[in-house]
Amino acid sequence: MIYRYFISIAFLLHFSFSLPGWGAEKVLYEKDSLYHHIRVSEAENYRYLSFNRARGSQSAVNVNDPFELKYAYTRASFAVPAFLNRTPEKILYIGLGGGSIPKVMAKILPEAKIDIVEIDPDVVAVAKRFFFFQPTEKMRVFEQDGRQFLRRSQEIYDFIFLDAYNDNAIPFHLTTKEFFEIVKKRMAPDGVMASNVWGPRNDEFYLSEVKTYQQVFSRIYMIDSIKTNNYLLAVPPGEQAITKEEFVKRAEALQPLYALPFSLAEYAQTLEDLTAMKVDAEILSDDYAPVEILRSRKVPAQ
Repeated sequence: MIYRYFISIAFLLHFSFSLPGWGAEKVLYEKDSLYHHIRVSEAENYRYLSFNRARGSQSAVNVNDPFELKYAYTRASFAVPAFLNRTPEKILYIGLGGGSIPKVMAKILPEAKIDIVEIDPDVVAVAKRFFFFQPTEKMRVFEQDGRQFLRRSQEIYDFIFLDAYNDNAIPFHLTTKEFFEIVKKRMAPDGVMASNVWGPRNDEFYLSEVKTYQQVFSRIYMIDSIKTNNYLLAVPPGEQAITKEEFVKRAEALQPLYALPFSLAEYAQTLEDLTAMKVDAEILSDDYAPVEILRSRKVPAQ
């Protein structure tokens, strides 16, 4: 999910995780692209994609099981379609990273049309070379900025997932009220959108992003990736409200269809309605979105 040209998305596009055993790593590839310092390393049976060694890795693949989803937020993303009352037929991912999420989605929903937008051609090349990512006949990869793609596109999507990160933050132009207004136009009337957002939840950027969502969308929910500071902010279809119990029930119904080796209900159980939550934070706009500054500040516990 991956932009250095700007300060900050699509919103991914991927998060930083500690890479165990840095000392035992084997570096397979390293290059400065136009947007990142790309580093591919291997430790034990995992291969890691990093844009900043000090911040860990943005993506990982098990070389013995390329369809394993190592990071919790990637697993949590598969609970998001439980908001829908049907199987998504057109899916958009902004941010590729190692390609783990779209790769698995293409496997479990082979008839779905999947578009992927990634600004960095070198990231696309690395995903193919080192992370077992190969586009299917139903998949299109666009090497361009996610916001420009959405603004120019006339496509309507059932499921949009934003996961665009550089080595430090979501690119600011993918975090603003104006950006989400563009995203909203590309969502099907009964479609769903979600984004991968860093925490913790007292992080000023996280709070400003929630506030910004509240300004654009009728309803907003949060799914916790559990045990990490990754949170999925999710927008359900229209003004539809859903209880945690119903969401869990729908996630359980998806389990046999998706046949994933982890429990979707476990992530669905974390659902929290943020629609009416009072948030003391600034709304992010094209004129004001200091993502990196906000990322460094925490709100004192109340």
